[in-house]
Amino acid sequence: MADEAGVEGSGARGAPRIVTANRAQLQLRPQDIESLLPADHRARALWMVVDRLDLSRFYAAIQARGSDPGRPAIDPKVLVALWLYATSEGVGSARELARLCERHDAYRWLCGGVRVNHHTLSDFRVEHGAALDALLTQVLGVMLHQGLVARQPYGGVWRPPASRSRR
Repeated sequence: MADEAGVEGSGARGAPRIVTANRAQLQLRPQDIESLLPADHRARALWMVVDRLDLSRFYAAIQARGSDPGRPAIDPKVLVALWLYATSEGVGSARELARLCERHDAYRWLCGGVRVNHHTLSDFRVEHGAALDALLTQVLGVMLHQGLVARQPYGGVWRPPASRSRR
């Protein structure tokens, strides 16, 4: 809540009570992740494509199984979708991708409430580099064919078509 303050020089009635801005005030805002993106956003289309892929080789590498000790792994579907979307946007750095996952609506939607860090993103990229590159080629080819991205050589990076908004 903003601060109340009095102002001098108000005469016989006393100082006026006003509410001033307090930008240091913490706010909790409930947010529905599903409503972050419009229905026709490229990230949603990419998620639907990734949902249809055979990711069994990524799941096979997960060591956390059953009741064995250890922290559960992040769903490879999330990590694959993040790297594919990031690459389609010209992002190749795990640190930059981690920052986008905190600040950018499309990346936050792809994460779906799962917290990722740059180390996890980097490890996944290194451990599954060849498989991820093969998927990248396949998925971006499909997205190019569907008009969801346009091939514009800028250091070999795929860019979204100019007609689509980059949210």
